[in-house]
Amino acid sequence: MIYKTLIEIILAASLVQVFPVDAGVIESYAKLPQAGFSSRVNIEEVMRTLYPALPLANDVARAPKKIRPESLGVVTAATTALVADAASGAILFEKNTDEARSIGSMTKLMTALVFLSGNPDLNTQTFLETSDLREGGRQHIPIGRFVTIKDLLLASLVSSDNSATAALARLSGFSESDFVALMNEKAAEIGMVATTFADPTGLSPSNRSTAPDLVALIRAALKNDDIRFATEQATATITDADGNTYQLENTNELLVGFINQDPYKIVGGKTGYLPEAGYCLGVQMEKDGSKDIFVVVLGSDSVQGRLKDVKALAVWAYQTFEW
Repeated sequence: MIYKTLIEIILAASLVQVFPVDAGVIESYAKLPQAGFSSRVNIEEVMRTLYPALPLANDVARAPKKIRPESLGVVTAATTALVADAASGAILFEKNTDEARSIGSMTKLMTALVFLSGNPDLNTQTFLETSDLREGGRQHIPIGRFVTIKDLLLASLVSSDNSATAALARLSGFSESDFVALMNEKAAEIGMVATTFADPTGLSPSNRSTAPDLVALIRAALKNDDIRFATEQATATITDADGNTYQLENTNELLVGFINQDPYKIVGGKTGYLPEAGYCLGVQMEKDGSKDIFVVVLGSDSVQGRLKDVKALAVWAYQTFEW
């Protein structure tokens, strides 16, 4: 009994050393634990001693090992930056990750996720209505032209078309306010604890989130085949019922760069911009067919700035850690 009590005291003391006192910081570490975690006390051995009937799982994904301990990261133009290992959730790099910021059109990932949860027939013909028109960005499909719902989804996610996105929310059958409520419910469901959505397009600066929450969003969204397909397309072509074609170019220009060529691949992601948000980008990518990571930058200073930030962080992570 005395031995067990002593072990419990050691365990409690070690946790105090490992985790900071602030509860908010503890919560962020709980969601995405720091890579290279270590302690002077072997927590696994202590837990096995205290609870031998409940051994720790052997199949838990291990965090990548840092092989360049002298490398502290890269300088980013972005106000917020995060690199996380997809398998283990380990944080490989972070900068101002607790700060909630406007996210612009990264919102469209949640809009697509909520819309597709209703299992719509993507081959259904539909058209844009006047009520769908939104300022900002480029409208690719004229009002009244019949296209498929899948075409609207492509316009929303490939070229960040605000009017097409508003049409998706309308076609859900919910009012915009009810649709936004569903977005916030979905956010809570997938663990976005510091996120608020105010409109489906991302035009509202009140759409706010943190980098860890956006990792959760990207992870959930890219599990959907239709979202994943759309966000990995550098270009796409829409053809309406009359045979007119409309070209879409992805706002994520990394798709046409070296970071999307062997051995690298961008699995998917989304850009965002508002004056209040700055230039934002979040992606999931892999190297050598595996080694998946999430890279999120918020509040970068320009389109090129966000691209450079993501490229630099991704290359740094793959050079600095071993899977």
